[in-house]
Amino acid sequence: MNFFGEVGTAGYAHIFLFCILLPIVAVRSAKKLELMPYPPRLRFYLSVVPQHIFFIAISVAVAYYEFIPLHFASLDIKKSIWLSALLLLAMVPVMSTRWRKSVIDREKKAFLFMPQGKKEKILWLVISTLAGIGEEITYRGVMWILLSRLTGSYWGAALIASAVFALSHYMQGWKSIGAIMLFALVFHVLVWYTGSLIEAIIVHTVYDMIAGMAYGYLGRKYDYPMEGVG
Repeated sequence: MNFFGEVGTAGYAHIFLFCILLPIVAVRSAKKLELMPYPPRLRFYLSVVPQHIFFIAISVAVAYYEFIPLHFASLDIKKSIWLSALLLLAMVPVMSTRWRKSVIDREKKAFLFMPQGKKEKILWLVISTLAGIGEEITYRGVMWILLSRLTGSYWGAALIASAVFALSHYMQGWKSIGAIMLFALVFHVLVWYTGSLIEAIIVHTVYDMIAGMAYGYLGRKYDYPMEGVG
């Protein structure tokens, strides 16, 4: 990866959008939603899909204009499969206790993460795929390089990008921020070690899919109000 070099206008625009503006909007939106009834899940999911597509388009365009290569071919397929499987097997058990507690405690935000019915589940799978592709391209593929060029330190840049990534997921609750940042750092290590984004994309996508289906199952198991809480 071409970690070092100059940052152009497109790069600075990307940094401003994803490092500054998006985290601020994410935190404010999450706090605002806590004070009002959540929208129907289906409508919420439909609004998220174009957002992810828009962000993917921006990051791919910035990668092009800033001469950032996006590598999707694994250097060692067998090793990549094992690493991806191990990471996924570590993430799911760690976070599953958080999912269960969120449902049992009737946390309001859990409502948005438990798709019910065929349409919601299909949309959740679509969103998971778009998030896996888009967020890995944005944070591990583009932002990491731009911040490395700006700071002169690729691991310092990885730390900043991971913190920004975690804050941008504030909707999941401040208690989850630490775990999200830790996993983001691990994704950076995975991309650095494999030289490819594909492993991180697959793990991210599958993890999000599992999380949604698990939330849905736990919601039914523990009688979480399907119309929402609060």
